[in-house]
Amino acid sequence: MKKSGLFIILLALGYQRAAAQTLTPQEIIRKIDTTERVASSWSVMRQIITTSGGKKRTLEMETWMRDRNDKQLMVYTAPKRVKGDKILMLNDGDDIWFYTPKTDRVRHLASHAKKQKVQGSDFAYEDISGGEIEKDYTYQLLGEEKIVGVDCYKFELIPTASGPSYAKLILWADKEKFLTLRIDYYEPDEILKRLQMDDIRQIDGHWTAFKMLMKNLQDGGETIMEILKIKYDIKIADKIFTTKNLKRR
Repeated sequence: MKKSGLFIILLALGYQRAAAQTLTPQEIIRKIDTTERVASSWSVMRQIITTSGGKKRTLEMETWMRDRNDKQLMVYTAPKRVKGDKILMLNDGDDIWFYTPKTDRVRHLASHAKKQKVQGSDFAYEDISGGEIEKDYTYQLLGEEKIVGVDCYKFELIPTASGPSYAKLILWADKEKFLTLRIDYYEPDEILKRLQMDDIRQIDGHWTAFKMLMKNLQDGGETIMEILKIKYDIKIADKIFTTKNLKRR
């Protein structure tokens, strides 16, 4: 009996769903890492910080990333108080340098400084460093759950020696896009803050969250990171990611 085109399409979709259901936790984690760790990117971003008392500050920055987020450079462009401040992160955030034109000095941050807030925001240095889930955590698939109407994988992540300082993270990732949509940060069993991804778009073939909200669940403060412009898979010179380059005006 000749089968209709619709039947064949439905059958193929059924095979795809079955294949997705048979993914192992390791395969899922690797797909998330592949989605989120890109070859290179350049972006312009806005950061809106709201303190627990309701005061707001808005910062703008330009960022460069390369080698699957292993190398990152952030240059603040506004307001005047932070203009010219630069943050260089190498080796998945294991090495961090900070430069400010106020002192014209490059300072290497100690390992414990990774827990510090970046420019008074609710993002710590270790939150924005590259990192790789498979390397930096032991993980357990807790199941599946809907987040903002999207079917997600739900993982418990326990940091390894190379990972961040939190006791654990709970991560939800889109089952189709393999993109993180939410992370809860714990220390040790008390939730400290929550990162929520929103405004998901596909740019240059890469799924991207154009809005990231980090909410401090302890004091009520929050920080919004918005992408204003972004380009992927571009050529970025090695010299961009050097301490010598930090002093260049």
